[in-house]
Amino acid sequence: MRIVHLGVSALPIPHPRGGAIQRRMLELARAQTARGHRVTLYSAGDRAARTVLDDVEIRTVACRRRMPFRDIEYMRKAISELEAEPADLLHFHSLPEGATLASGLGAKTILSFDNFLFRRGRRTPLFWWYRRALRRFSCLLPVSQYCRRGFQHYWEPDPTPIRVLYNGVNLDQFAPDPDGAAARRRAMGISPREKVVLYVGRVCRQKGTDVLIDAFGRLRERMPDARLVVAGPSERFGESAGSALSRKITETGGLYLGPVEESILPSVYNMADVFVMPTRELEMFGMAALEAQACGKPVISSDHGGLPEVISRASGLFFPPGHAEALEACLWKCLADDGLRRSLAESARANAARFAWPHLALRIEEIYRTC
Repeated sequence: MRIVHLGVSALPIPHPRGGAIQRRMLELARAQTARGHRVTLYSAGDRAARTVLDDVEIRTVACRRRMPFRDIEYMRKAISELEAEPADLLHFHSLPEGATLASGLGAKTILSFDNFLFRRGRRTPLFWWYRRALRRFSCLLPVSQYCRRGFQHYWEPDPTPIRVLYNGVNLDQFAPDPDGAAARRRAMGISPREKVVLYVGRVCRQKGTDVLIDAFGRLRERMPDARLVVAGPSERFGESAGSALSRKITETGGLYLGPVEESILPSVYNMADVFVMPTRELEMFGMAALEAQACGKPVISSDHGGLPEVISRASGLFFPPGHAEALEACLWKCLADDGLRRSLAESARANAARFAWPHLALRIEEIYRTC
């Protein structure tokens, strides 16, 4: 089968700090190629290029426009190429315009998406245009049951097939690595006796960074050897500027790394004693929580959104969203009890294995056949 993946134009693929969408496209393409499919992955960049990475063909389309018109420019150029090289299936990632723009190609169209909200709201003619556009896909693939329920309530779509397709994790890239953990701690000046509380993700209120800072401040009063480490962009992916929250992390005694490159991300996860996912609202999946579990790390998470689908009760502890006191209690419970922490860590890797890309490649083949 010839499969073509097309994602948002925000970042080229591969990218050292690529977001969840870009990484999902590349990993899924690799897994499908390993199963014998011919896979092409389209990306947007400043210059047109064609490369091959792990037997996956990556075509970079040169784009000049800024968002929101950049996505349309990118898709029109990609689809123009596909008119001369037909594909069996077009798999769009967070591009709801895709099936409409590709309607003349005659290929089956699939849409994966990580968010169900329309940024301009429902009181605009564009909302109704997009609602009709969504009906043109052969199948819609939200990343979690939570995302599926929200989508169905928000858009009230016609009975287009909807199947949940979780994001996956590369178990070779994200794996327990004690030596890498020790080296990363030394590089950051963190001693072996310090207990590292780690968060990876956007630094913003929606992600609950303020709740984590508050909880850690409380924890530090009775556990002075605890150390907070935060890695991720301030507010938006691709931005490295500081913010009030990032400054507050350092004021509380924490270490703010800013965005980190994917090449060092596994060692950052591995140096942690516990990983925290404190999202307050609209967490569709929880990619960082999955990667931390793949590295054998217990996770403390808000009981919200798609997170309970990603974190098992054997591999993590949950607290009510927005409750710093409850988060601090979970942190104390996990860090003060070595036996509990080891038990959660042992279950974390096994839970992450459910989301390995080879398993998801089998699942998506079934979806491609039946939609």
